Amino acid sequence: MYSLYTFMYTAFTFNVNTVYSQPPIKLQSAMAVAKKAYHHGELRESLLSAAGALLEQDGPAGLSLRKVGRQLGVTPGAPYRHFEDKDALLAALATEGFRKLRAAILANQEGAPDGQERLRRAGLGYLEFASSHPELFRLMFGWMPARDVPELCEAGDAAFAAFESILETCEEEGLLSRSVREAGLLTWSAVHGAAFLAIDGRLQLGEPTPNAECVLNLLHDSLWSGIGRR
Repeated sequence: MYSLYTFMYTAFTFNVNTVYSQPPIKLQSAMAVAKKAYHHGELRESLLSAAGALLEQDGPAGLSLRKVGRQLGVTPGAPYRHFEDKDALLAALATEGFRKLRAAILANQEGAPDGQERLRRAGLGYLEFASSHPELFRLMFGWMPARDVPELCEAGDAAFAAFESILETCEEEGLLSRSVREAGLLTWSAVHGAAFLAIDGRLQLGEPTPNAECVLNLLHDSLWSGIGRR
């Protein structure tokens, strides 16, 4: 079956070698959390946490298993017991990223009065995730592993399905003027494009750094006029 994740990668590929630097204090904090997990015997989780922090600081080009191991103070061979090579590490990071993205899309749904509001909150979660993890977001959509990684495709499809499930609710409530698939493509494309523009600092909205909610509110009104029933 043709994966929706593969489709989204093809449609929105990006050069992941662009470096997005993060303040040193964020890296230090993330490393402290990773080392704490390591000392509790959770080496794989610690490696992923440390790799995620280094990814945000140096981008994929500056990431290596040896560098991650040095940050945690483990032997050079220890990371290879959990990840065959750098490609496997990046695939694991991207997979976890899609799982977190899905969680962000579905967060804060409780108490929403209708499908339209649930969709707005989902879009806000998407934009906030991208702005909080810019290099991970680039990795997820601008890189493909050298080998098949079924769990990565499954995680990507599940993230898209989260949007679809909300749109299915909108359809059940009689709120859509388009099919769920058409509305899903339009919604994801718009929010995804805005997310990349935002992390690149290319959104011109009359303020230096528009926040995610400001961007989302503008997007949602325009999008809903195209997919919502009048």
